[in-house]
Amino acid sequence: MERSRAWWQSRSRAFLSECARLVESRIGGEAIEVVFICGSFAAAEESIVLETDPPVLLSDVDLVVIVKSLEALVEWSGRRSELGVACEELWGDVRFSGRVDVGVMLAGDLEAMPARPGVYDMRALGKVLAGNPAILERIPAFAPSDITVREAVILIENRGVSLLDARPGKRVGGEPGPYELLYRTARVYTDIAAAALSIAGAYVPGYAARAELIRAKAGAGGNGPLSGLIDPVLCGRIDRWTAFKLAPSIAAAGVDGGSPRLEKLWEEAAIDLIAFWKRAATGASGDPRESSGLSAGARAVRTGSPGSLRDHLRGWKAYLSKVSVPRRIELCAALGTRLFSRTPLDAVREEGMRLLEHRVTCGAAVPVRGARGGFPYRGGDWDRAAEELCSAWNDIVFGRANG
Repeated sequence: MERSRAWWQSRSRAFLSECARLVESRIGGEAIEVVFICGSFAAAEESIVLETDPPVLLSDVDLVVIVKSLEALVEWSGRRSELGVACEELWGDVRFSGRVDVGVMLAGDLEAMPARPGVYDMRALGKVLAGNPAILERIPAFAPSDITVREAVILIENRGVSLLDARPGKRVGGEPGPYELLYRTARVYTDIAAAALSIAGAYVPGYAARAELIRAKAGAGGNGPLSGLIDPVLCGRIDRWTAFKLAPSIAAAGVDGGSPRLEKLWEEAAIDLIAFWKRAATGASGDPRESSGLSAGARAVRTGSPGSLRDHLRGWKAYLSKVSVPRRIELCAALGTRLFSRTPLDAVREEGMRLLEHRVTCGAAVPVRGARGGFPYRGGDWDRAAEELCSAWNDIVFGRANG
């Protein structure tokens, strides 16, 4: 049978069902309330390369397991990477460029989820694979206008780390190198679209739907609130790269020039991401909520680090527990009050954008200054600093290296 999107969808549905059965068998069906899928798979917009043999799955598979007890949460939160690897091994004839990521939560955690794009999508598009579908109704139903500017900024900073992790020279050398770099490039533009719509209070679920809305409101001749964030050139890139994400193809990406062309596309995406990040993070032109009477102080709160002091300290406690005692003391002394105002992820995101900006303004050959305390990277060679930062990110977020 010829490979097509329909061919893929039938296979992916069977794979997701197998993943749900595996998770139930490992954790125990009696300990689980529900297993559901979110992210691009839930929207049926995952990126799969069908022109290679075997096919290459570029998107992550985002599974969420709701467990019934705190004991099960504690045990399986620490073993989530084990579950992800086991799921990946179910699919021998597909190459994973991304990963199966298994989140473990209590039902009460759903009710406390914040107003952010991914949560909006989870509520709107999430699909239950095992258990009671009514569980998704416990996810807060908020309006697009409830998404804060800071959440949009976080989305962009997350993408900066992802782009660093696909920097030229690291992933272009072999399969699925070109596809991986192109996919990370495409994600820059799909997330710029998501962030811009979030800032405008007009967020909608689905990559294709967001690209269409951006095209309608910020295309050539557009004069709405999005025009300050998305100019016609950026709008065209969002359109093009959304199409690539939905149907990845080397020919469609126009990279016949090989590695030099790939590097140029990567740098173009990095420049666009940095420029958009600065506009969004400073609340400058293009933030439609600035003209609605929002004071400078209020904007600072909206764009400040989310989470409580307890959240910040809990994040550092988890991270510092993995390092030696001397290193722990060194980091605490160097970071000082940042331990109270940022989590390790906040620090990695912010430093990631600084590394990305260094790359596009100074080049990779120019040494970088180390981050405070050497976390998440030391000074010196840019590429090594990027590798250190991405390693810290993957360890904190996923508990394992990519791939």
